[in-house]
Amino acid sequence: MKTVGLFLCLALAGASGSIFRRTPTTDGLIVQPLDYIPQQVPIYQQYQQTFDEYQNPEHNHHHEKQNHQHKDNHRHHSSSSSHSNSHESEETKERNSQEHTKSHHDSKYWKHFTFVKKDGDMVPVYGDPIVWKGLTIAIGPKSVVQKDEDIEKIFGDAEQIMKSIPEEQKAKFHEALTSAIKNDHEDAHLNATQLLQKHKYPVQEHIVKTDDGYHLTLFRIPPKVQAHDVVKKPVVMLMHGLLGSADDFLLQGPGKSLAYLLADEGYDVWLGNARGNKYSRHHVSKYPALNDFWKFSNDDIALHDLPAMIDHALQTSGQEKLHYIGHAQGTTTFFALASEKPEYNDKIITMHALAPMAYMTNTRSPLVRMIAPTSSFYERLHEQFGNGAFTPSKELVHTTGGAMCKNTVGCDNICSNLNYVMSGVDMEDADPEMIHVIMAHLPAGTSTRVIKHYGQGVASHEFRKYDYGTEMNKQVYGTPEPPKYDLQKVQTPVSLYFSEEDWLAHPKDVERLAKALPNVKTVHKVPEKHFTHMDFQFSKKAPETVYKKVMESMHGPTQ
Repeated sequence: MKTVGLFLCLALAGASGSIFRRTPTTDGLIVQPLDYIPQQVPIYQQYQQTFDEYQNPEHNHHHEKQNHQHKDNHRHHSSSSSHSNSHESEETKERNSQEHTKSHHDSKYWKHFTFVKKDGDMVPVYGDPIVWKGLTIAIGPKSVVQKDEDIEKIFGDAEQIMKSIPEEQKAKFHEALTSAIKNDHEDAHLNATQLLQKHKYPVQEHIVKTDDGYHLTLFRIPPKVQAHDVVKKPVVMLMHGLLGSADDFLLQGPGKSLAYLLADEGYDVWLGNARGNKYSRHHVSKYPALNDFWKFSNDDIALHDLPAMIDHALQTSGQEKLHYIGHAQGTTTFFALASEKPEYNDKIITMHALAPMAYMTNTRSPLVRMIAPTSSFYERLHEQFGNGAFTPSKELVHTTGGAMCKNTVGCDNICSNLNYVMSGVDMEDADPEMIHVIMAHLPAGTSTRVIKHYGQGVASHEFRKYDYGTEMNKQVYGTPEPPKYDLQKVQTPVSLYFSEEDWLAHPKDVERLAKALPNVKTVHKVPEKHFTHMDFQFSKKAPETVYKKVMESMHGPTQ
């Protein structure tokens, strides 16, 4: 069969072909290592020629021979002798084709994880295939992996946790989730306002403009004011996690989700949305369709978004202070804000960090490990992810954790969702019916720079500002390295909540954070054995094991 079939690109396992489809772009303050590659045009030509030859080896036979004559006389001699035979064997054709292909793999920008379909099987164009836990990757002299251990360094810890799920529980969960998807819960199609209205809660939508031009949406659940009330109801700000939105605090419904529980207790509840998520995708002059809109990291959310939202909530409510509850990224940005703008410590009554993410050294998340600059996968993933919105292809999701998830959990639906692939799956405490709803709302969007910022934390072992590269760091910060955030300036009373099996907020990193903060009131370890990163918002046990502790702390004497 002469026609080779489909060219399959997986980044690492073949997704890498997108380099030839995406227009090169320059990333704002600095041109990152693979942001713009002048060699892309000749590389594309090499790719096209190679692929054409795989499809039509006889048509390109003469051209191939000429190329080898110019490059290597010895190779020319051996190949020409076989070419003189009009009935040359298929084996010889294959060898010559491979030899030609190899000559095009000298560029360090060429992707060595390119697979073609041949004789019914997927075969690497370069290198040999290695299969680990359902993930197929090509290995070879220029591959980022040479043996199983190289892959296990990325996936091992996460896989160890996931494989502890009993087979019977997996089957039961999968069946329930499949049924839930068929039933298509209406909440999967409702936004934050509609969810609140459905359950008869009052809701206000507020648009806030940051000092750098982004328009952010805030949702408010105003308190029920009684005629005899003298003291105003306390304000609480809820800030979502990575790739999340205000929806995350609502999806479980009344009596379960944190926003409803706080509203029922009489709090003036505000739900924030960071720039770039589905509710905060507007700017005075930038457009989401262009990369310029997405040139922001956690630093920008911390120093521009949080102040705008906090100040607006306080001004609207007529109060001077509020409680702050953040999940994951919502904790990262708060610690950065309180460090860089210490005056905001005076505006916070208590801060509650659910699954706090500051130090990232021990993260178990394969995706975050792979995007760390010290990772052998970094260069390829850096180019693949680009510099705009973080919207990895399904092949990349598969490669950066989806394949391992599917092999371990055996559920296509949940293992194709970016949030679960990045954060892990808990089948014990999750409600399968709500998983469908959650997947419909997540991911809600962010920038690639935000994801890379976390990867930088894995490599540096520090909680510091975004790394633009040595030369641009000198211009931006005045130093070759980005400065660390001074956590000693975080004077707000802080309570930390963590779990043993959180992929992103590792217990060791939380312990280090607790030692670095000067005013930690509580460090609460969730007692549940299998409690994941997303369980802080979506577990059936979260109200009792986490939210009850949070609200007890908020009722304390610091209010």
